[in-house]
Parts: sequence; structure tokens; C-alpha cells
Amino acid sequence: MKRMRNKFDAIRSKLNYPSDMVNAIKNGLDPDSTKKDVIIIGAGLAGLVSGSLLKKAGHRVTILEANDRVGGRVYTKREPFSNGNYLDFGAMRIPDNHPLVFEYIRQFNLPYNRFLNSSPKDVIYANGVKTTREEYNQNPDVLNFPLEPEEQGKTAAELLINAVQPFMTLYEASNEEERKILLEKFDRYSIENYLRFNPLGPSLSPNAIRLVKVMLGIEGFAELSFTNILFDIVNTVFNEDLEFYEITGGNDQLPKSFLPELKGNIKFNEKVIRIISREVEVLVLARNTKTGEIDTYRGDCLIITVPFSVLQFIEVYPYETFSFDKWKAIRELHYVAATKVGIEFKKRFWQKEGLEGANLITDFPNRFIYTPSPASPTQGPGVVLASYSWGDNAKLWNALPEEERINQALQDLAKIHGPEVYSEFLNGASYSWSQNPYSAGCFTLFKPNQGATYPEIIEKPEGRIHFAGEHASDFHGWMEGAVQSGIRAAYEVNNRE
Repeated sequence: MKRMRNKFDAIRSKLNYPSDMVNAIKNGLDPDSTKKDVIIIGAGLAGLVSGSLLKKAGHRVTILEANDRVGGRVYTKREPFSNGNYLDFGAMRIPDNHPLVFEYIRQFNLPYNRFLNSSPKDVIYANGVKTTREEYNQNPDVLNFPLEPEEQGKTAAELLINAVQPFMTLYEASNEEERKILLEKFDRYSIENYLRFNPLGPSLSPNAIRLVKVMLGIEGFAELSFTNILFDIVNTVFNEDLEFYEITGGNDQLPKSFLPELKGNIKFNEKVIRIISREVEVLVLARNTKTGEIDTYRGDCLIITVPFSVLQFIEVYPYETFSFDKWKAIRELHYVAATKVGIEFKKRFWQKEGLEGANLITDFPNRFIYTPSPASPTQGPGVVLASYSWGDNAKLWNALPEEERINQALQDLAKIHGPEVYSEFLNGASYSWSQNPYSAGCFTLFKPNQGATYPEIIEKPEGRIHFAGEHASDFHGWMEGAVQSGIRAAYEVNNRE
């Protein structure tokens, strides 16, 4: 699919994206503002970016982190894997059009390599048919989906493009105000209802929609916002014009690179339980998860970077600290479940099949499977992302204990690679973000009737309290969003009188 401009072009941020934000990373914030005591809740990427910029500008920064590590949903797991192997159970790929992340990668001099998101050798196993992406692109009907005559001979991407092209054309030809009206008008549609009851272009049959959902990864959340999924998921993850990258050795090296500067400012194992807003200060109470002791922190300003799903468990006093609209967004904002299963094998048998860096798409519970992208020639054990599922598809895995998740992933892999997966099995691990107490979900996607109004509500400061995180950005589910929001929140605090 062709690239689409960011849906929130120049609508909300005081800083121009990306030029002013790249400049802020390179040159810092204006150091002449009044120095403040700033508390930041969360040492994920958004909190680290805010903390770094504010500290360099001369402010006194305290970052409270409930976990014992930095990074939040940027999480690289190295155990129980062997020989320096690892798997990114959190953010795993960086699109080449995310300049803020790459600016930090350059600043920290981090090595990176191509993440092979898709290739002609991708294996597709759906509707009882096993084929390759190359064969499927040449003959889309090979999967035997019972489509209408006018839908036959088209790939899922082609069906989707035909359906959404009238909207895309309108959006691209519109000015800022007209785009806002378009988003408000089409905010009522889920992705499935838009495709089935298309107000602008050809509607798709239920079976064609099923094909689109399976092949383009929206099966688990087809009831969510049409525009949000179109811009943040379909047009990024499944955009054939984009190239993707990963930090060699694990994406957690990006948040860890902030530690030399910020380690003395971060209080680990501090789970915030209460926020008290006063006219001249903000108080934050946190329970130490190791000792159980309650600690109190005072600041002139507070930046909240934790997901709204977790913020619901933090008491805010007085209740009127937040507006009615803010409370509504906190209570209703939707977080998508995501589960990954990683399996390490004794040898990289997929290489002899020509599947290094290949993507396997199935309608099994595994859904999406990725073999390691070839960062460098290597022998010996290798880790496969044996299952990556979103939304309702991910919730299936929550019903299984760890051992059964690994067994189920092996069972589905055996349908593709044969019994060799059992003889070469070394060990495995899984992670469910909806079961993580510090995120209660993986990333934000709007429900219908939220996308037109929630972005401004989510980002808007409430008195001395500011908000950051991927949910408070233009890039839901991406590290770019965390960085963007962290810069914006730091800018807001720095420019307070």
C-alpha cells in the first residue's frame, strides 16, 4: 500500500513533527525557563525521553518506576535462551519513516539491521491451504476463499485498497480542517463495518472481509476504529513500501542507553498508588514493591506516562483534578491484548528451507510467525517468534499455562515444518501483555466514536499534570509515539511559567 500521511498532521502538538522534535533531541530544550521539580511516573521510553530532556534543561527530575527495569513495553527477553540469543517480546520493529527513534539510535551509536517483515518466500497456511506469498500474489484464489465473482483474482491487500481508496483520496486532497471533518464523519465505523457497508466505495462480502482479516492481521480486533487501524496498523505493518529495522542485539538497548544519564534519577520498584494535586504542588505516594513502605514525592509538575489502563488503579485526589472528559478517556480507552511465544531450536532448520527472515501467516492460533532476521551469519541455536497474536486472538493464549502455550506453538509449527520442530526443540518462553500488571494491555487502538475527540483529550494537561506515552501520541503501538509524546510533555513542562 502507498504511504499515507500521518492522520494528525499539525493538529495538536506545539512542536512541529518531526523537524522541531528532532531538533529538540539534538540540541535540547530552552534552558532559560524556571527550574522545576518534576516527577515522572514510568521509566518507559516516554518517561526516559521526558526525563532526559528536562534534566539537560536544568530541571530536577525524579522518575518512579514500579518495575525493576527501564523500557516498559520495549522488552527484550534473554532467558531461558542460550548463546546470546534473545527475543523482543515488546516492540520488535522500527519503520524507516520513524525519524525520532532513529535520531536516538544515532545519538547512542546503536547498531541496527534490517528486520525482514515480509518476503516472497513467506509461508501462508490458511483455509486449509499451504502456499507461499509469491504463489499467492500470482494466484490469489489459491487459498480457496469462497469470494464473489468480482472479488476473485484479487489479494487481500488489493481488496482492501479498492475499498478504502475513495477515503484515502479524499483525505489526501483535504486541508487540515477538512481532514478533521473527515475523521469526525468516519469515526463511527469499525474497520469491519466500513468494509461491509462501505459509504464511499465497493463493499466487501463477509468472506472477502474474512480473507482481509486473516492476511492483514486485523482478525483479532475488527470491531475497532476504521481510521485508527487503517493508519496505525494496516498502512504500517502491511505497507510494502516501508522497510523495517531492529537494534542488533535487542531493542531494549535503546531505553538502557538512557541509564548512564538518568540512573540516579530513577526510583525502581516504586508503584504509584495515589496522586494528590494541590494549588502549588503535586504529591505522589508510592508503595515500594520490595519493602512495602510508602514513600512520598513532591513536585512542581507531574508527567504521567503509564497506560490509562493502569492509571485506573491509581487514586487521584481530589477527583476534580481531572476533567469529566479526561476521566471518561481514562475509563474507556481501549488497550489491545498481545501475546508472543518464542521457541529456541538446537539448529536453524528453517535456513535450509530458505525461510530466514520470513514471515509465516496462518489462521491457526499461532497467527503470525517470524524467523530471525539475518543480522550476521551465524550457526547453532536460533529463536523463532513462534506466535504473535493480537486482540481476541491473543486472549486465547491467556487460558493456557506457559508449558501448554509452548506445546501449542510447537504443534502449529509442525504443520508447516514437520516433526523436526520436536526433535530440534531446545526451550521456549511466552509473554502476555494483557496480564502484565504495569501495562494491562499492549497498545492503544480506539473504538468507534473515539478517534475524532480522544486524542486531544488524552494529551491535554490537567493543571500541573501532563501526559505522555504511545496512547498520548500520533503513533499508537510504536516506539515513535512514545518518543514523540515524551518530547511534547517535556516541552510543555519546560515552558510552564
